[in-house]
Amino acid sequence: MTNDSTVTVPDNQQIAQEEEYGFPYHYVPTWDGRHFSQTKTFEWGCEYLSYLHFLLDHVQRLAFQSLLDVGCGDGRFLCELSRRVGGKKLAGLDYSRRAIDFAKIMTARVELRCGDIRNSDTFAAPFDVITLIETLEHIPPPEVPGFLGGIHRCLADQGTFILTVPSNNVAVLPKHYQHFGLRSLTEALEPWFEISQVYYLNRATSGWWRFFRKVLINRLFLLNNRTLLRWIYRYYMAHCLHANEKNCRRLAAVCRKRRAPPPA
Repeated sequence: MTNDSTVTVPDNQQIAQEEEYGFPYHYVPTWDGRHFSQTKTFEWGCEYLSYLHFLLDHVQRLAFQSLLDVGCGDGRFLCELSRRVGGKKLAGLDYSRRAIDFAKIMTARVELRCGDIRNSDTFAAPFDVITLIETLEHIPPPEVPGFLGGIHRCLADQGTFILTVPSNNVAVLPKHYQHFGLRSLTEALEPWFEISQVYYLNRATSGWWRFFRKVLINRLFLLNNRTLLRWIYRYYMAHCLHANEKNCRRLAAVCRKRRAPPPA
């Protein structure tokens, strides 16, 4: 029998194995009885990483001590941010218990909670920065004012609110309630927030980018050459990340907190 109170010091092999679990790689190879695969692909990976890196770079330039990511999902943004900044209070909130459980595995140095931002007891102290990344479109329109009111309550008076939303240049997906233009986003944020900066991101793809996507995603081969992959991603960052109002796929807005209106 073993004594449960005994603490086992991991050896070098155990430590090496633990470090392998930065990603659940055992789930990558699959066999469904007919088809074998040892890869998983993310069709819009360049687009996703480009705006994620854009946000990370922007947040790093801010003077802050605490940040809350609302609708944090599996915690990828917080995971990357925790690697860039030290000594900061980072927290994530999502209504999905499954997403939070996964985020806790992937992001150990972040406070993660499952809950609703509208609940006044979710977080006590205000945050210097609150991010809302690709989340507002998932909120039923009648609930948007209360949802934004909860964010307003959790943001410090001189704090910064940063959000991204899909552009109304893109057809609304079945899992979304709405997409946004600058006017509709401004109206949605009233009376809680005032937009101080807006960025149009992820330009509608050009002929060259459609070609590169076929190189990345196709049924014939998997591109693994690191030099080519690095060049393709840098091409996307240089030519497709920044857009204008008419050809963007998403908007990013940096907002200031307004004075809350008196209760009705």
